Amino acid sequence: MSTSYDEGKMQPWQVFHAARKTLGANIVARIFNREVRSAHNWAQDPANTECRCKSPLELLHTLFERLDAAGSGYVARAGIDYLATAIDPAAQVDGIRDPLPTIHEEILADYSAVARLQQAIEAGADLKTINNLKKEAIEEVERTVARYARDRKDG
Repeated sequence: MSTSYDEGKMQPWQVFHAARKTLGANIVARIFNREVRSAHNWAQDPANTECRCKSPLELLHTLFERLDAAGSGYVARAGIDYLATAIDPAAQVDGIRDPLPTIHEEILADYSAVARLQQAIEAGADLKTINNLKKEAIEEVERTVARYARDRKDG
């Protein structure tokens, strides 16, 4: 039987909160062929709401847990593996891609990303381009910090 969910990780309601924020409640609801209210309900922190319904993630968790308990864990694993094909293999739960091999390479990538942003601003690029370059620069800095943290596993 599977172990209980690690409370330190993103909870199902947080996934739906982020999905609703990123895609909009209408799109999230449409994906699941449900009313918009369901998308809002799934995104609520259960500690702060009285209206509680299980999200599709929670329902899948229950299904996979029961399959595992019934001796069909391989079916649950196949379902999880299928779901994993929906995302970029390099995507990390914390949103940070794998860092480059050395901190020096990471720092150079930071400078390059910030330089591209600066050049676009100076050239009068449109706001969408500027926001995309800003996001890339922030992601580069996050990777540098992740590389630094990985290298500092000294206590």
